[in-house]
Amino acid sequence: MAVYAALLSLTRSLHQILNLEKYIDPDLHKGKIVSLHEKVCFTLIFLEDYSDKLYSVVGDEIRRAAYEAQDFIDSYLCSISANIDEWSSSEKMALDQDLNMAIERVDFIWEEVMKMKNSDGADDILRSRTHSSPVDDSSTVQLTVGEMVVGFDDDLKSIKDYTMDHFDVCAWITVSAEHNKREIFSGLLRSFKKPPTHHNEQSDVSTAQLEKIVYQNLTGRRYLIVIDDIWTTKAWDDLKKIFPNDDNGSRILLTTRLSDIAVYAGYSSTLIHQMKFLNEDQSWELLQKRIFGQGSCPPQLVGIGKKIARNCGGLPLTIVVVAGLLQSPGNMTEEELWENISENISSKESTIEMQCSKILCLSYDRLPLRLKPCFLYIAAFPEDSQIDVSKLIKLWVAEGFLKPTDRSKCLEDVGERYLGDLVNRSLLLVSKKGPDGKLEIVGIHDMLRDICITKAEEEMFFCHVSSQRNALNAFSENRHRRLGIHSTHNSQEWLIPDSSIRSVLFFTEMRIKSSLSISCRRLSILDAPETTWPNFSDAISMFVNLRYIAFALNDISCPHGFPASISKLPNLQTLIGNRTEHGFIESLLKVPYEVWTMPKLRHLIMNVPFDLLYPSNVGFLPESGLETLEKVSNFKFTEEAVKILVNLKKLKVVFYFESDNVDDFNVDYLFRLKKLEELEVFASDLPDPSMTWNYKFPINLRKLTLLEVPFPWENMNIIGSLPKLEVLQMMNIKVFEYSEWLPVEGQFLQLKYFSSSLDGLVKWEAEKEHFPCLESLSLECAWDMKEIPSGIGEIDSLQFIELKYCKESLVDSARRIQEEQHENGNYAFQLRVIV
Repeated sequence: MAVYAALLSLTRSLHQILNLEKYIDPDLHKGKIVSLHEKVCFTLIFLEDYSDKLYSVVGDEIRRAAYEAQDFIDSYLCSISANIDEWSSSEKMALDQDLNMAIERVDFIWEEVMKMKNSDGADDILRSRTHSSPVDDSSTVQLTVGEMVVGFDDDLKSIKDYTMDHFDVCAWITVSAEHNKREIFSGLLRSFKKPPTHHNEQSDVSTAQLEKIVYQNLTGRRYLIVIDDIWTTKAWDDLKKIFPNDDNGSRILLTTRLSDIAVYAGYSSTLIHQMKFLNEDQSWELLQKRIFGQGSCPPQLVGIGKKIARNCGGLPLTIVVVAGLLQSPGNMTEEELWENISENISSKESTIEMQCSKILCLSYDRLPLRLKPCFLYIAAFPEDSQIDVSKLIKLWVAEGFLKPTDRSKCLEDVGERYLGDLVNRSLLLVSKKGPDGKLEIVGIHDMLRDICITKAEEEMFFCHVSSQRNALNAFSENRHRRLGIHSTHNSQEWLIPDSSIRSVLFFTEMRIKSSLSISCRRLSILDAPETTWPNFSDAISMFVNLRYIAFALNDISCPHGFPASISKLPNLQTLIGNRTEHGFIESLLKVPYEVWTMPKLRHLIMNVPFDLLYPSNVGFLPESGLETLEKVSNFKFTEEAVKILVNLKKLKVVFYFESDNVDDFNVDYLFRLKKLEELEVFASDLPDPSMTWNYKFPINLRKLTLLEVPFPWENMNIIGSLPKLEVLQMMNIKVFEYSEWLPVEGQFLQLKYFSSSLDGLVKWEAEKEHFPCLESLSLECAWDMKEIPSGIGEIDSLQFIELKYCKESLVDSARRIQEEQHENGNYAFQLRVIV
């Protein structure tokens, strides 16, 4: 697998060099690089079919050769990017030497591959694969079956008997083996219905203060707190002080793998519920549902299927992972696959733990080669991480793990399918989906994470450290390409010397202050959004291999504001700036116009509004490759600007006004962004209080969010006419006069999710034909609306209504809709009310 990942990265580097054609000596180097690129691409095609034989023969040698070739190419790339004016004869000789060494190492790989090819009769397969794109058999995410529960009806009844029907406060927090008090307290506050402290404000208070806030918010209230996966008595000692005992029926539910933890916590034996393994019938039922949903297993597979289920030892995790394996036949027939899996998970292991571990390892071994690096990348993230999907896929893209296919040239789309495939195989857990149904947050079971870490270490793919000494050991061994740093102590300084490391991912606990010093110029990925890099502005232009960077924007790393020198990075794809402190950013952050000239930049993201200076004095600019722009402030969408931003797909724009100049608000040509799919607009203090939004939106929008935008209800036809709109969020839209909304049939044809505060709306007439695909309705602080239109309740696709802080009559109308939905057989419909 590490061979495949290394060659993917090498292919990416070679492709980038070929795109920097003006830097290459056409007589000396171009022909060599083209030949090198062709050989590596052919080798990748071969590995996709013959990886098993590769590892059994010369895997380690080829992996080392691939890494060495990557090192030489990265050095070459650094050299040609840093010396673009004149090269001396000695510099040309050094470049030629780097390139020749890379060719030597790839030739070694080529020779070994040819030996396997000639001995295995692979000509026909390779010829067919060479002349066609690799098949992308990633499936879409199917989650409904995964939400089924089998075999725990009695357990659920027992637990319900211990608890009550109603609580003022409900919260869930996962503790796990490595617990952190501050994270636990913050997590509890986020779980409360009405968090007393805004999430962003929690970084300003101490752990002791957070503990006090939790205690105060539970005092006098009837609460149910679930503390999931607690491992030590110390963790309970750290937590029990925050729970007041008011003798009012409050309850704490612990889950643990160790019964002595429950006893230590003071529970009587009658209140300790011991979970049982699934029996053979329950195991088979779960396996069938995971594979066939509501369908049935083909008769010829029933016998072997029951044997497989029995050999899973009654553990749900192993059953769902095996179900994922059984749905991925590859080149085998279904019967061959099931027989093969049965042989590999026989019940001969001495313990359930060993059997489970064997099955989980098998799930990794049988992954398609294209998915293995993506899965192993999860090893970098700390235990119980809530992994942001957008960030993860951007990292995969920067690493070079993803290849475009005939189905999709967009690498982010390929990444979404790969992620969906890992979810369908039960290797990743879905923590959160967006209103459009897309995955937003994923996690991993800790047993699978252990397998992931072990495999990543074995293949020298990833190393994670928590101390500088361990980090130095990793550097001195000169083996690992990727480093995950978990900084847990204040004022830690991390030194990253020139080494084999190509990717560095920093993870810090809240309020931990860390700094870093990097001298490895061949670095391609740096994810350090909370970590200070002193003299960042001066040093960053030397790291020309960087493809992804997330950095802390503060007075130490960037004393003069956003560093214009970052625009000198010719390969940078993703640029994420994170304001970690106040200081120079008290005024609006200004991003210099030089970023417009960056040839590969696709994602420009800031966690605070920024002013993107328009290059009005630099003459003509070609179309920008920017696809994501967040959170740009007061940008003028002129005809010239939208011509440059023609590839934009996701835009978050903020309008703040300190003057009365109406000309500062310019969105006349916004509608011309034809590729834009997601748009969020926040408008505050428009220069003319009478101004309202009556501008057209881009025609291909799928998701539209309006925050504090003055949008009168009579203008809803502007939004309703968007043919692809699936998600619409309109909050605090500053309608100060009572209004009516009479939707028009034939609009909102694809709308699935609608969220609004319904400002000023007193009459809303809607029939099911007006929103034929609506699945979810969320209303918050909708004080002017008395009831939900009855026609909403007749929509066949409706699955969910959520009401937050709305008047009682609106809640009553929602309950009537719930009754109607259930009477019509839609028992999946849910109503959530927060008061």
